[in-house]
Amino acid sequence: MLYTESIVVPPADKILSMYEQSPWPVELLDECCNVLYANPAYYRVFNLPENEEVVGVPSRVLPEVLPDGRGRQSLLNQARKEGYWKGELQAAGAHSPFPVRLSLYPVTDQSGQTEYALCYEDIRQEVEFRESLTHRQSMIAIRNRQTQMGELLSMIAHQWRQPLTVVSSLVGNIQLKVQLGGVEPAYLLVKLERMAQTVQSLSETIDSFRHFYAPTKYKTEEDLVVLVKRALELLTPSLHKLGAQVEFPAPESPLKVPVFAGEFLQVVLELIINARDALSKETPEGPILRISVYREGEFAVLLVENNGVAISSEVLPHIYDPYYTTKEAIGGMGLGLYMGKLIIENHHAGTLTATSGDGWTRFCCRLPLEVAS
Repeated sequence: MLYTESIVVPPADKILSMYEQSPWPVELLDECCNVLYANPAYYRVFNLPENEEVVGVPSRVLPEVLPDGRGRQSLLNQARKEGYWKGELQAAGAHSPFPVRLSLYPVTDQSGQTEYALCYEDIRQEVEFRESLTHRQSMIAIRNRQTQMGELLSMIAHQWRQPLTVVSSLVGNIQLKVQLGGVEPAYLLVKLERMAQTVQSLSETIDSFRHFYAPTKYKTEEDLVVLVKRALELLTPSLHKLGAQVEFPAPESPLKVPVFAGEFLQVVLELIINARDALSKETPEGPILRISVYREGEFAVLLVENNGVAISSEVLPHIYDPYYTTKEAIGGMGLGLYMGKLIIENHHAGTLTATSGDGWTRFCCRLPLEVAS
């Protein structure tokens, strides 16, 4: 027996009862988008009196012109061609428009005449929740950026301190020579040249930091090794201050990945800062930061390892939670790893995972490669 022969079509009165008791509004439309039938939920949603005539009136849900500029007739055509249409629109409510999720599909009777069933639900609460979540994520991103800018200023101050000391010393030497009345032109030229070189170094430092967080709207093919080196340039002084050994065996050939460069640099910087903070505490042997970049199948892998203080099994499941931090004493806000995971997974379709054991903590970032055919 064919499956179709086993289908039992319920009586018409049961079908009508199902629509009458549905908590969601249901309309039946003709080819001109005029209402042929509307269930009681339709009256409730639009605050219509029960005796108000709606048959023959254009649908209150499908606007004459859609937000993308198409006419509502195009939705009927699409539903007839593809079998259904689903989407979200703003319905014209009694006081103000409100969002609804729609399902539109053609219904053909035995005579071959086609009409259209339109079912929808009020999704105001769902939309409000989505907007609230988006706003919350935006605020978290802003706070994270403020934290990173504070770290950035700290790095600039660290990078500038030594060159400014050099300039101050050179100025002092020249002043002393002037007071003693013995400034020779050759001596002055040497000192001025040294000052010019130092000032140029300061300018290059500013340029490096200025472009570090430059926002990018589109993905570009970037060499993963170059991006890691840019991040290391900024953090090397603070790593050397800890006496940390930095191991970064770069691959022989470039490993290019499609990324939002500015966003990905934030993640690399956060992973290295996280490792540096772990290394700042006492370690059983010399502090080591090890960074590896390699290809694994159709993925590019960035592995950041350190032999600093391990992440406990109680803390590890929560390291990506927003505002969760174990660094309150040094001003940690618990946003860096949360934003890093969001950037890698939501913006780059990759993964960011962490493990901690056998004396090493490892953060592994996997990014899909776009391989040309």
